[in-house]
Amino acid sequence: MIRFLVWLFGIQSAVACIVVKEDKILLTKRSSLLIEGNKWCLPGGGIKKWEKSVDAARRELREETGLTVKKIKFLFVHEELVRRLKIHANVFVFEIRSSGKIKTNFEVCDYGWFSRERIEKMSLAFNHKDILEKYFKGKGKR
Repeated sequence: MIRFLVWLFGIQSAVACIVVKEDKILLTKRSSLLIEGNKWCLPGGGIKKWEKSVDAARRELREETGLTVKKIKFLFVHEELVRRLKIHANVFVFEIRSSGKIKTNFEVCDYGWFSRERIEKMSLAFNHKDILEKYFKGKGKR
């Protein structure tokens, strides 16, 4: 139903969390029950009405991984267009340093810390690979 409403009314707003630890990026594997199930992605999700993007990033990270934000930095807005899924979203991307122990839940069935080299060889959900390429370019690592 929500997917139909997004398709019907157009653009939605979302957040993506680039959680960094020792030069590796946290990716979560989506539950098979979700759209793009069993694919790796960045933690994140939709922004609720009247919620600030930074607060949504904190909430989504906590909901999906159990981690708490120690340091958060807004990076850029990425326009996510995934026609095959009828998704058009403005994604607010944040770089995050976190604390706590990762826990899986009904949305996340697995997680891992991946190097840039490994991520470049992976197939990610939605167009999160584009988000990470933009992130790496901004870090001057190309």
